[in-house]
Amino acid sequence: GNGMMSPNKFQNINNGQRQRIGIYGEWEKDISPEWTTQLGTRYENVRTSADEVHGYQVGGQNNMTNQLRDSANFNASDRSTTDHNIDVTAIARYNIDAQKTLELGLSHKERTPSLYERYTWSTWPMAAVMNNTVGDGNGYFGDPNLSPEKSNTLSATLDWRADDDSWGIKATPYYSYIDGYVDAVQWNRMTNTAAGTQTTNQYNVLRYTNQDAEIYGIDISANQELAANAWGYWDIVGSLSYTKGKNKDSGSDLYNIMPFNGSVALNRENNGWTNQIEVVGVAAKKDVSTPRNEIKTAGYGLLNLSTGYQFKEVAIEAGIDNVFDKNYALPLGGAYMGQGRTMSMNKEIDGSSNWGTAVPGAGRSFYIGVNYKF
Repeated sequence: GNGMMSPNKFQNINNGQRQRIGIYGEWEKDISPEWTTQLGTRYENVRTSADEVHGYQVGGQNNMTNQLRDSANFNASDRSTTDHNIDVTAIARYNIDAQKTLELGLSHKERTPSLYERYTWSTWPMAAVMNNTVGDGNGYFGDPNLSPEKSNTLSATLDWRADDDSWGIKATPYYSYIDGYVDAVQWNRMTNTAAGTQTTNQYNVLRYTNQDAEIYGIDISANQELAANAWGYWDIVGSLSYTKGKNKDSGSDLYNIMPFNGSVALNRENNGWTNQIEVVGVAAKKDVSTPRNEIKTAGYGLLNLSTGYQFKEVAIEAGIDNVFDKNYALPLGGAYMGQGRTMSMNKEIDGSSNWGTAVPGAGRSFYIGVNYKF
């Protein structure tokens, strides 16, 4: 027949191949008792390719799906690319004194786009949404001309500990600039060009594209012994993490960046028993990707409890996560797509779009585990 989904099979990626040959080396040297250096390098030859494709239609007139137009454009493109990727990492560690260590790192890394980022081709929403590998509910198609990402990262780590390890703190600030970051832009499938106006509060068709971006932040962890008495050995551990990602071309925040978060846990050990009370806090996710209409999420806090006992060879652990059964949305969980029509990008439920629902986190969860060492 001549229907929208006939008479042939839809070739999404036809004979897509990714071949990688790599070699790496590492060199380490103690310059002095205080200084240790490490240098690593890797070369990768990555070849990607795909054959010509066709949609359900192979002739006749273009209908609203634009299968003939899109497949013809893709088949006329260069579908074989060889990338020469080079990674270089340099680390220098300096022992300031018996308590403090400073580590400086510099790296250059390159990544070849995936087959889905290069060789998916259809702007038809029903086909494009099936190529969503990032979980945000949008439809995606690729660009055979995508270049590898090239990132340059500078980081530093200060590790400061007591002589007897009764306390410690570690802080790692970092900054990365990514040339050719594989992001996405909203696409006007009728004109087959980037959309001039951004459509909000719904899912859209997007095309992968190279743009420049930066990612920076800091990770902090700390521990402190509290007491050692008849009730056992007590200590407290905590962590904080902050990350910011920005698309330098569009000005949008990057997709799937974790908001400010932290945790603190009180631990107790006594005669084989281990117990922990942990509090986890996550700030509201307000910095979201504009082209993807990424869903904002509210902040939340969770309480987790665990206990365990160590026998000679057997350890038993049990716990409760999310003790108060907090209802919260996962900041990196993506979009919830479990309701509505299965073959429509914006599935209408009772006359409204299903856009805007984030995947919820797990409710109150009980677990028990047994480990046996032999």
